[in-house]
Amino acid sequence: MTKMQLGGIKILEGQACLEWSGGEVEYGLADLCCRFASERINLSQLTYMADDGKGRSSTALCTESGRSHTSYFLVKLDSEREPRLERDAGILSIFPHDRRPIITGALLELAAHWNIHPLGLASSPSAMSLAVPSDDAKQTIDEVFNIFEFPTYRSPLEWQAAYADKEQVFKDVIGSYEEQIPKVYAVLDMQDLDFWTVTLARTEMPRMGGALRSLDALKIKMPFFVAHCNRPGEFAMGLCFPNSSRHDVGEALKGLTPDAACSVRDAAGISLHGPHFGDRYGIACALTDGLHSAGVNPLALSCAVHSIWVVLDAPDLQKGMQAIRAKFHIPTSK
Repeated sequence: MTKMQLGGIKILEGQACLEWSGGEVEYGLADLCCRFASERINLSQLTYMADDGKGRSSTALCTESGRSHTSYFLVKLDSEREPRLERDAGILSIFPHDRRPIITGALLELAAHWNIHPLGLASSPSAMSLAVPSDDAKQTIDEVFNIFEFPTYRSPLEWQAAYADKEQVFKDVIGSYEEQIPKVYAVLDMQDLDFWTVTLARTEMPRMGGALRSLDALKIKMPFFVAHCNRPGEFAMGLCFPNSSRHDVGEALKGLTPDAACSVRDAAGISLHGPHFGDRYGIACALTDGLHSAGVNPLALSCAVHSIWVVLDAPDLQKGMQAIRAKFHIPTSK
């Protein structure tokens, strides 16, 4: 089998990840994110869906493992259900994915075939990030090298030898930025999107991978993807495609995953690109608090690597952009 070529791979170890479903009882997503910021806890990865296809919100987040105890109780304060806590995890990122569905599809097939239990999948404009228990990390990396080719490293051993001293440099800058107004490189909006919600059994993941491969063959781009293992044996996924591709996407999903629960709605997206999103606390707080103050409820959210992607109802795009510009320092074009 010909390997797919990618540019790079990285892993952030020493993480604790929490997953839960259900609406917040008293507080909203913004209050939760800002409570983490007030405790100076960096969110290494955050994904959120307002409706997991069964009328409940779905959230997954990762923090440094040393803050797992505090993080658990910050979540437990709000959640109707017991959050699932994995105290020892890593976040594996591969890039660039060029918004190709086949990259995500291959990760889903990999996880299903090797019985790897992802804690959450997140997309940024450049990378796909997969949070896995540390016990699954080595197997995941080995299998990623079996299906993807990286120009700098021929094997997992070569990559691990080169990467051994780099992770601590990344960890040393976490939480070291104190901008009163977070700075970003750019804010981009994307209109005319469909937001799909798919809920399916874990056993259906290979078929979902096949559906995404078929859409890639049609050269359909997928700018947004998140997935959570909401309940034992069940995955909830949120995906964005151009709404001009609604028929083809619907045929692929219904044809290859007939037992999955699917829904679609008109949407728009906003992405923020910045240097510190993976390195400091408070970014998710600024974003969600700004949207909440503007009366905008995100359909889905992905904070991963150095980018944020937020999916909104299509009519909320302009209000969402105004809210973000009020909370972030964005360079003006000359």
